[in-house]
Amino acid sequence: MKSVRTRLVLFYVIMVILVMIVSGTLIITLIRNSAYKTLDNQLKQAIEVIQRGLESDTSDGDLRQELINTISGRASLASDYEVLLYDYEGYEIFPMEGKTKNLRHVIVTSISGKKPAEVAKGVMENTDGTITKYRDYAEPVLVEDKVAYVIYSKATTSSVEDNLRQSILIIATSVVVALVLASILGLLLANTLTQPIRELTKNAKKIAGGELNIVMDPMSGDEIGELTLTFNTMAKELNKTLSEVYAEKNKLEAVFGHMTDGILVFDSKGCLVHQNPASGEFFDIGKKSTFKEVFEDWLDLEDIELNETEETKQHVISIKNRYLNICLAPYKFVVEENDIGIIVVIQDITKHKKLEELQKEFVANVSHELRTPITTIKSYAETLLVGEIDDPEISKRFLGVINSESDRMTVLVHDLLELSKLDNRQINFEMEPLNISLLTSDVVEKYKAEAIKKAQTIQYEESKEKLTVQGDANRIIQVVRNIVGNAIKYSQEGANIKVSVTQQDNYAVIKVSDNGFGIPAEDLPRIFERFYRVDKARSRAMGGTGLGLAIAKEIIEHHGGMISVESEIDKGTTFYIKLKLLK
Repeated sequence: MKSVRTRLVLFYVIMVILVMIVSGTLIITLIRNSAYKTLDNQLKQAIEVIQRGLESDTSDGDLRQELINTISGRASLASDYEVLLYDYEGYEIFPMEGKTKNLRHVIVTSISGKKPAEVAKGVMENTDGTITKYRDYAEPVLVEDKVAYVIYSKATTSSVEDNLRQSILIIATSVVVALVLASILGLLLANTLTQPIRELTKNAKKIAGGELNIVMDPMSGDEIGELTLTFNTMAKELNKTLSEVYAEKNKLEAVFGHMTDGILVFDSKGCLVHQNPASGEFFDIGKKSTFKEVFEDWLDLEDIELNETEETKQHVISIKNRYLNICLAPYKFVVEENDIGIIVVIQDITKHKKLEELQKEFVANVSHELRTPITTIKSYAETLLVGEIDDPEISKRFLGVINSESDRMTVLVHDLLELSKLDNRQINFEMEPLNISLLTSDVVEKYKAEAIKKAQTIQYEESKEKLTVQGDANRIIQVVRNIVGNAIKYSQEGANIKVSVTQQDNYAVIKVSDNGFGIPAEDLPRIFERFYRVDKARSRAMGGTGLGLAIAKEIIEHHGGMISVESEIDKGTTFYIKLKLLK
């Protein structure tokens, strides 16, 4: 493998070569294009000067002589520059008379009365067999709008090519000089960079051998010097880290010793090699020393192969009035591929089982809530069927009860379906900008009649500013109606209910407060739970299902908002609904 120094020098030299090649190519291209452009302009200007010098009233014979004199005067200016004169039939008039064969296309174009678009390029073979490149151009001389003569200019490119070869030689010499300088400078730079690295490598090997007290002096104030200082810090911290690792090892042993989960470790032969104290609380291990002895009374050992276990397995057992989750995880006990042991983690999941009981209680509550109205409907219906239907007063009263219980059951089923859809995100919220003050005002107006029936006063304090939120109008109205309705329903006659909308930071806050019965402090944390009622008898009597606040919380959280409650017994309750304002 090449050293860093060699790679730095090569990179530096290659970079110089690439820069010189690119810049040299660009320079040669620019010089060449400029030289040829100048040559083309000279050819055109030569004909243009001759054309400008002609007198417009000269006769044809005089015009011919005038052209010959003018051309002969300019032709003697340069050896590689030539101007010829042709008549309209393609015969050469000057410098030699006669029919010219293989006329250049620029001459043919001019005889037809048109100027060539560009200067043409050509190649001719000399008598000694060499090839000479040239460029030529022609323009017609018109007499009474007809072509009388054609002026033809031609120049070899020998001088341009010679200049280009000299420029290439100069650039090639510069490249060689630059390469020599780049090699020298690259070597110096590489030595400057790699010398500290070599020192760092040597001392790193010493640290690997256990010498952790090495301190190096920085050779420079650049990044390498900073690396040296970091190396010194690393050596110092490494010694410190090894001490910390030892301390961490002791700490982990202490953690395993005091953790509440039991841990048992068995090798590939099923022998117990490690256990923590917590495992003894779950199992009476005593003198048991194998996997079979510990778990033969609790697990089906036929399904467990110590050396073939490839994935984690779990078993739940009941022991000593507790539920335990036994997690079996494989691990390589030693380096050999097939030597696999088992780590057994024993977790007490009694609390999880209690949570499952709560879930079962929820199902039981649903069943109870549905069974009560169904039982009432059935009993009243049976009473009517056995003969009471003939009594109009009893029939009317019984049918009213049936209708009321049906409504109650309908509301309960509707609320359950609503919660289910919210939980599974099956409800599409039609989000739009809403004026929350106007929306809340409409809800309060609709509940004023309910408040008057109980001799209650309901006041609304509207925000001075227009507060706009993004939300589903029907869903937010549902929440506000639920909170305001509860304030009226669960407050005594003559109570005072206040509703206000204010701005708090980036939120619009709907505040609903009353001076009613209040909620006990121990019930506040569970007020938004499903089917939870503070006063179950009174709630059922007033038609409550125990799901309204749970639904309200779900809706507000779907809007990215928050709902909370504050209450004191006999002093009243205050609900806060926070919704993000539109920017």
